[in-house]
Amino acid sequence: SVRFRPMTLPDRFIDHNTQDAQYREAGLDATAIAATALHALGLEQSTQPLLKATIGPKA
Repeated sequence: SVRFRPMTLPDRFIDHNTQDAQYREAGLDATAIAATALHALGLEQSTQPLLKATIGPKA
């Protein structure tokens, strides 16, 4: 079955700030999106990061 969770901007004023800060306040940043997806799938949110990105050669 398809699990659908709409994620939209809230119907309230969000103070001017950086895009990242505004998305975080609205609950639409990467962390909130991942948490919503995991919850929709019935999975616990892990304390481990979902992705670990590095730039350049591995150390």
